[in-house]
Amino acid sequence: MKKISLFLLALTVSLPAFAGFVEGEQAFNEQRYSQAFNEFLPLANEGDFRSQYYVAYLYINGYGVTQNAKEGLKYLQQAVDQNYDMAQALMAYLYSEGKIVPEDKEKAIELYQLAADQNNISANLNLGVMYYKGDSVPRNYQTALEYFQKVPLDQNPVVSRYLGDIYLNNASLRDYSKALQYYELSAKQKDLSAYFSLGEMYRKGLGVDQDMSQALTYYKYAASQNYSSAQYMLGIIYANGEGVSKDVYKAYAWFHLAAEQNLTSAADAQQRLIKNMSLSDLDMARRQVVLIQQNEMGKIEAPLKPDPVPQVVEATGAASGQGAISVYGGSASSAGGNSGNAKRRVLRRRRR
Repeated sequence: MKKISLFLLALTVSLPAFAGFVEGEQAFNEQRYSQAFNEFLPLANEGDFRSQYYVAYLYINGYGVTQNAKEGLKYLQQAVDQNYDMAQALMAYLYSEGKIVPEDKEKAIELYQLAADQNNISANLNLGVMYYKGDSVPRNYQTALEYFQKVPLDQNPVVSRYLGDIYLNNASLRDYSKALQYYELSAKQKDLSAYFSLGEMYRKGLGVDQDMSQALTYYKYAASQNYSSAQYMLGIIYANGEGVSKDVYKAYAWFHLAAEQNLTSAADAQQRLIKNMSLSDLDMARRQVVLIQQNEMGKIEAPLKPDPVPQVVEATGAASGQGAISVYGGSASSAGGNSGNAKRRVLRRRRR
């Protein structure tokens, strides 16, 4: 079974933990999954929704236990039934993507909303994306904006970028200064799409003085990180001599690099250049590809540096790169919300 990518954030639980839960959580964070499973399972069977959530994750991904999606879904549903927002967000994601369970967008939206009502970050982010794209709901930028504004920006470059897109592109909400602010925040977290959008703003003079030098700085960083749209745009700029000396060799090179990533518009532009090139020109252009690959790809320093943000604990080693289900659910790999109602209800029952 294909696994879904894991980005583990530190749990923040303010209420007293049950005996064994802290040990299980520590073992999980240290990727001692078998020990974590043994700590969580008895608690899960006694009704602890957090432990049910972890047991579900371990079963579904086969960490510390034989992989068993059916058992995992059983425990995940138990946590959902206790109104645990993180479980609701994860189950919503599974339904939305058709992972393990049949795809059911309506069920996904229902579960996301239940989690969002408890301030679950992942649910708010994913609902925002669905309304932004019109994915199984009517496209509504204002509604998307309301969901996005509930997500901590320092942990989610994707939501900053979406906010930038809304304020840049939506006529009724357009605010260039806000778009610039959100793109810069996202870019500081190395979101390449945000760097491209900053390049567009400076190239076109949208809310800022038109500045091709600044635009090129942003485009080149994104292009050096293999962002194909930025590579294509650099090809356009050099082909037309837009704010730079016209250079068909550099234009060819950037079109070529973007075309290698299956960007059709870049491949077409490259072919149009080739038609007007001699064999010696084509040889020079190909040499330019090699020069850019050697001197620029992966070697340009990010123009914007991240602001200090609270430390986020991420999984390392086998789990972090091998496609495990996010502990908090959702495609944006973000943390859960308050979970207050479910926590208080279960904790009171356990104390009696």
